[in-house]
Amino acid sequence: MGIVIRQSLKGSIVTYLGTAIGTFNVIFLYNKFLTQAEVGLIAGALVSIPLIFSSFTHFGIPHIAVRFFPHFDNPENQHGGFFTFLLLSPLVGLGLFSLGYVALRGVFNQFYAENSPLLPTYFYYIIPLTASFLYMSVLESYARVHLRIVVPAIIRELYLRIANALLIVAYGWGFLNFHQLVQGITVSYILAVVALLLYIKQLKRFYTKMDFSFLRKPIFKEMVGYGAWVILAGASFTLIQHVEKIMLPAYAGGLGTTAIFDINSRMALMIAIPRNVIAAISTPLLAQAWKRNDTSQIEDIYKKSSLNLLLVGCFLFLLVWVNLDQIYQIIPRSEVYATGRWVVLMVGISKIIDMGTGLNSEILINSKFYRYDLLFYIILASIVVVGNLIFIPLYSFNGAAFASLLALFIYNTIKYVFIWAKMGLQPFEIRTLGILVVSGIIYLLVNQLPEIGGEKWLSWFLNLSVKTISVSILFLLAAWKLNLSPDMNQLIKNYWKK
Repeated sequence: MGIVIRQSLKGSIVTYLGTAIGTFNVIFLYNKFLTQAEVGLIAGALVSIPLIFSSFTHFGIPHIAVRFFPHFDNPENQHGGFFTFLLLSPLVGLGLFSLGYVALRGVFNQFYAENSPLLPTYFYYIIPLTASFLYMSVLESYARVHLRIVVPAIIRELYLRIANALLIVAYGWGFLNFHQLVQGITVSYILAVVALLLYIKQLKRFYTKMDFSFLRKPIFKEMVGYGAWVILAGASFTLIQHVEKIMLPAYAGGLGTTAIFDINSRMALMIAIPRNVIAAISTPLLAQAWKRNDTSQIEDIYKKSSLNLLLVGCFLFLLVWVNLDQIYQIIPRSEVYATGRWVVLMVGISKIIDMGTGLNSEILINSKFYRYDLLFYIILASIVVVGNLIFIPLYSFNGAAFASLLALFIYNTIKYVFIWAKMGLQPFEIRTLGILVVSGIIYLLVNQLPEIGGEKWLSWFLNLSVKTISVSILFLLAAWKLNLSPDMNQLIKNYWKK
């Protein structure tokens, strides 16, 4: 377990550092040197569109690599040609996608030309970017089965973000024109694939053996079935995360509204980071509990995850929401992006709903009802797409945020009812209501604080500090005195004793 713990810890640090750099890039660097439409193209469309396309074209190969590698794990036999299979199989999907994509160029141009004319200009760049995302996913999965996640995380989270930052600065200082900037970003993704290949070669796991005899064995049929299942699940998950950024450019405001949505939603999405940590820690425990059929431990994890995630989510959202004016003041062209404040509210509430319903997906996928999680993902993706089609034409980026809020509310309600009906488990208790009431009262109190005037940056610092400290103290005292989270209280007691 030593290597797993070390790699997981290092990988988590790299991921969070990369998230911080990426957020800084989009909110500050991109806005300083790029126009609003250019931000929408670079940070939104040229990332989201290839990601969605790659999730369909990889044929589930990254997931197949993880699931079925143990059947081929034999270094002396070069894993029976498994690595070569992983490299060649996506070419089929990529080839079919490229042919279809080029054939539908007229439809693409018609969809985006009126409101986002910049996007059709870079029509062909989507193909190498899709290929890069596809092979990055495949090669990272291959590295993961060898228990190596840190270097791939450095390439994905740090190298790409730092490279993009340097390219943006070079453009801002006049060393590149915009066309060369897009070329440079495309090349940086291609180089990421090359770096992963070199890393696998350095691990001495780059095998070129071609042996596809397993195609005639029963395991291949199982691989195909599993791949079809995860394509739907993976594509639905990717679509849910990025659908707004491929639909907003087609409507009034185009890539400019995409930039407003992207930057404001990023502020709200930061509150959901703790969920990933708790899920990573709890998932193995849930798997073991289901194996033992220990429903009492499952219910305990369900309730505690709901309570603690709701507490953390409400606290972080309050910090963002009460300081939103101060955040806008340090963003270039703040008068433009401040129009998206309701995006922060609606996306933030949707994440609080997601956190407050606990680890419902993790409970589902480790149970005998795991296939229902795919069904619920497809329902969620369908609601998001339909919601965007209805509300974006009416309310632009606010409509996209409302569609996301509505979809996540319905999605989590369905999972909540299903788990309660099928397993007799539900996560809520009286403390759940207490956290919501306390959060509302603290917001009303802090919102009454008068603005501190004076010199611009001094008043900015003082207002930010006063609101942050007030929310933190009031929230901590209320949580402690009302025992809103027994786990948090115990943690504080332990630290206090030390």
